[in-house]
Amino acid sequence: MIRVLQVVGKMHYGGMETLIMNLYRNIDRSKVQFDFLVHYEEPGEYDEEIRRLGGRIYVMPKTTFRNYLIYKKALEQFFKNHPEYKVIHGHLQSVAFMYHKIAKKYGDRYCITHAHNNGVEHSLKGRVSYFTALLAQRHTDEFWGCSMEACRYFFPRAMKQHKEVKIIRNGIEAEKYQFREEVRQKVRKELGLSDRFVIGHVGRFSEQKNQSFLIDILEELKKKKEDAVLVLVGKGPDEKKILEKVKQKGLLGQVFFLGAREDVNEVMMAMDAFVLPSLFEGFGIVLVEAQSVGLPCFCTKGKIPSITRISTSYYPISLMESAGFWADSILKHCASEERTDWQERYRLAIEQGFDIREIAKDVESEYIDFAKKLDGEQK
Repeated sequence: MIRVLQVVGKMHYGGMETLIMNLYRNIDRSKVQFDFLVHYEEPGEYDEEIRRLGGRIYVMPKTTFRNYLIYKKALEQFFKNHPEYKVIHGHLQSVAFMYHKIAKKYGDRYCITHAHNNGVEHSLKGRVSYFTALLAQRHTDEFWGCSMEACRYFFPRAMKQHKEVKIIRNGIEAEKYQFREEVRQKVRKELGLSDRFVIGHVGRFSEQKNQSFLIDILEELKKKKEDAVLVLVGKGPDEKKILEKVKQKGLLGQVFFLGAREDVNEVMMAMDAFVLPSLFEGFGIVLVEAQSVGLPCFCTKGKIPSITRISTSYYPISLMESAGFWADSILKHCASEERTDWQERYRLAIEQGFDIREIAKDVESEYIDFAKKLDGEQK
């Protein structure tokens, strides 16, 4: 059995982390096992499941400029003491140049750098993280990305040198997203939404996801449809800021903060429309999920890979348009939507290659091939 080391921040309910867990659940764990190198002391939401599936979790110091030497020493100690990890799958790009380099220092290892986005937040921290992420190309054996846009953004040097990149689609457990009317009614009743027009959003509270604009859209929606409410699923650093804006707009009671949820598929079934006005997205798997349950989806034009479009209920809108324009588009297209075929929409994800079972087989095969290459080189 091959043990693959997944290098991440914290295993919370985020898009990247959910992809890793979906892969983990669907690989043949008698052949490939995942272990995790995390960078937060506080537990992640997926930690318990990881251990239940047979995975080990190792905690590294947080990565800051101040503790550079402490972090470097911890990496040196870890890879020196763990020669069993021959395949290193790096998702935490900002310090990949360090852990890949040190991993190779203490043994023959195959290092993957995986791009999960096609942009960074417009802050000093974001720009520095992008610069350090570029350095990882020097120590990477295999370049993976959720989309070609993500690969072009994070691997410019590799792309210029015509190095091979591999696109790993962010798959879903499609059957979970088969629309069920009884689930819709149950969740709407639990949340007190039975007679409301529900627009929804799933994403980490951050600049990237642009929840502030969502509040503006809701404000405009309510001018034309008084029963409109917004359901927000997720956690993140901007949550308090968004809550404050909701209070300022007088929308308390009209915006539902549900936090991190394991039943995102069921919450989506309770919605009437899904809105993702992101500033950038490496992929945007939530759009595939939302379309699979039958929702009309409204997302940022030109900032989200078009591969996420799997149905006709997909409406890209420019961020140059006003919140009022977004609100009008939502009302217009939702009024014309037929729900008769919602129950079969999940099949579109399978037909268009988003079934996580098939993606997991491909990834599993890649890991095994990497390990065989190393064995052959060592002989």
